[in-house]
Amino acid sequence: PGTAEPTARDPSADGVAPENPPAEPNVAPPASPAEPPDAAQPAAGVQPPARVDAPGSDAAALLAELLEPLSGRPNAPPLAAADAQLYVRPLPLLEALERSGDRTRRLWIAQAYWKVSTAHALVRCVTEAIERLDLIAPGADPHDRATLDVAAAAARADLADARAHLGAAQQELVDLARLPPGEPLPWPVDRPLAGPYQTHFEAIFASRIATGRVRAIARTLPARHEALESRTAAVRAAAKAMAMAEADHAKGKRPIEAVIAAHAALVGQQREFLQATRSYNLDIAEYAMAVADATVPDDRFVSMLIGTPIQWRPQPAVAAPPPSPAAAE
Repeated sequence: PGTAEPTARDPSADGVAPENPPAEPNVAPPASPAEPPDAAQPAAGVQPPARVDAPGSDAAALLAELLEPLSGRPNAPPLAAADAQLYVRPLPLLEALERSGDRTRRLWIAQAYWKVSTAHALVRCVTEAIERLDLIAPGADPHDRATLDVAAAAARADLADARAHLGAAQQELVDLARLPPGEPLPWPVDRPLAGPYQTHFEAIFASRIATGRVRAIARTLPARHEALESRTAAVRAAAKAMAMAEADHAKGKRPIEAVIAAHAALVGQQREFLQATRSYNLDIAEYAMAVADATVPDDRFVSMLIGTPIQWRPQPAVAAPPPSPAAAE
C-alpha cells in the first residue's frame, strides 16, 4: 500500500508536528487549488502574528555573522572540497513552499528550512574552530603538543558530524519541497528570526478555540526569545574570554589547557545559540500554521515568519528557437 499524503494539522488536536516526517518520492507538484473567497484569516481589524525586526539587536547581528558563507570571510582560506557545493543552490523559503505544490506540508517545510539554516551555521562555527586551533602555538613541553592534538582531532570530528547533520537536514527539505533530485542541495537564504515575535494571541483567538499546544507556544515564545538574547551575550563573552586566554598563553602566562577550555566554551555557546534559534523558529512556524490554515496563500504565510522575505516566482519557460531553413532541409 502507498504512503498516505500528510494532511493539514487538525486545529482541535494537541501535539507537535513530527520533526522528521517520512520522505516521499520526488514527483511533479500538483496544480495549486484556486483560492476560495472566504480564505481563513484573522477577524477584521485584527493584526496577524508577525515577526518584529529589531534594529541593533545583537542576537540578529550574531545570527547574520554565523549565516554568512564561509567563502565570504575576510582572508578566508580556500573552501574544503566537502564545502565547495554548500552555497551553489540558494533557496528562498517561498520557493520551497511553492515548489512543493501542497500547502498541507507548509509546517514541515518551514521547520525543515530552519533546521537546514542552523545546520549551515554550525558548519561555519566548527570550521572556524579548527582554524583557531591551527593558530595556537604549543610550548616546548611535549604534553602541550599532545593536548593540542587531542583538541584538533576532536574539532575535525565535530566538523564531520556537522556536515553529516547538514546533509541529512538538506535531504529532508529536498523531499518535503519536492525539489529536483539532480539539483545541488539547498542553501536557505532567508534568515530565521532573532527578534521578538508578536503573536496577537488574545485578539486572534478571541472567537476561536486555541489548543493547549498553541497556548503554550504563545506563552513561552517571549521566554525563548529571552534565552536567545542571553545566549548571544554568552557567545560574545566566550569569544572575549578565548581571545584573552590566547593572548596570555602567547606571553607564557596561561597554560595551553586554559586556551583549549576557552575554545571549547566558545564552540559550546555557539551550539546553544543555534539550538535556541532553531527551537524559537520551529515554534513560530507551528503557531503561524495554527493561525493560517491551508487556504492562506504561501506568500502571506511566509510573511508571518519573515518580515521581508526574498521573493520568488517560477521563471517562464524559454521557447526553443525555430529550426533554420537549412536544418529543415
